[in-house]
Amino acid sequence: MFDRMSQKIYNIAMIYEKQQIASSSIIGADAHLSYIGLFDVIEDAITEGMGVLKLDGVTVKRDYNAFWVFTKNKVRLFGTFAWGEKMSVESFVSFLSPAKMIVDTALKNADGALVAYSSCEMCVLDIATGRIRRTSTVGIDETFVVEAPQLQVAFDKIVDDDLPQVDTVTVRSTNVDYSQHCNNVEYLRFLFNTYTAEELQHMSVKEIEVCYVAQSYEGDALTVHKRAEPERDVLSVKKNGATVVKCAVTY
Repeated sequence: MFDRMSQKIYNIAMIYEKQQIASSSIIGADAHLSYIGLFDVIEDAITEGMGVLKLDGVTVKRDYNAFWVFTKNKVRLFGTFAWGEKMSVESFVSFLSPAKMIVDTALKNADGALVAYSSCEMCVLDIATGRIRRTSTVGIDETFVVEAPQLQVAFDKIVDDDLPQVDTVTVRSTNVDYSQHCNNVEYLRFLFNTYTAEELQHMSVKEIEVCYVAQSYEGDALTVHKRAEPERDVLSVKKNGATVVKCAVTY
């Protein structure tokens, strides 16, 4: 019998794997995994896998007075999941340097076919100074295993100059996570709320790339910007005119 969610860690390969279904909380109006739901699944897999390794944000904050921040995330889409459909989620570190780490996450269907693939760049910030810390200062040593990527993903430069403003939002208490800043997925919610439900149901997205430039906090007033370009939309979230997050949605 298939449980709603099961998970395990492969200690030899250092690949975190879990099985789940496309449940009602992560599907959209078309009864398929939504774009926000997709990023929820990816973030959960990353943080849960890091939790097994004792590198999660809660542990790093408590033991090392630091916290992880996502700096970039590129997601390629090859299909979708219908409501109730089984998905296999694999998450693993594919790159490690003194300044940053990249965690890849693969979503596969019951046949093992790749449906979505994320490559997420992260770094560690010191709570007291806000400066980048070496990854070795939060419990990562020479025994740490880095896996080969299942898909080669390169980050692109996103230029968000002169984008028309299309919305305003305020960071509320429910947008804030345990790092006391606006959660990564919440920015995607702000951005994708610029599309209608009808548009979201008929969009055929091949790739979503997000660049997290700065942080925002409860009570901050943000502006949302968007421009349609050939084969993609460029979006951004700004605070006082400065970019906080920028994103490219490719069709």
